[in-house]
Amino acid sequence: MRDPASLQLLVLDEEWRPLHRLHADHDWRRTMDALLRWDSHWLAIEQRRAGGPLPYWTDIRLTRTLSKHLRPMEICLADHVIRSGQGRFSFREAGLL
Repeated sequence: MRDPASLQLLVLDEEWRPLHRLHADHDWRRTMDALLRWDSHWLAIEQRRAGGPLPYWTDIRLTRTLSKHLRPMEICLADHVIRSGQGRFSFREAGLL
């Protein structure tokens, strides 16, 4: 069973289908290794939590910072999705990416 509050990074293919899933608490080198191994230029954040799906300021800051730091490596952030028992929130659908 998954932890009700978790943050995962998904390595995506060119059509944004998940290729590999990493827990965000893993070393960043493992994420880069997965991106290189899967020859991927796309990454997504999937967040689960017990509260509502609306983003906190820290979620917005994380998304902006990660997106900015990935650009020079020609890796793009496809989306940051927050899921909760009350629904889901997509940064891309909300126009925040």
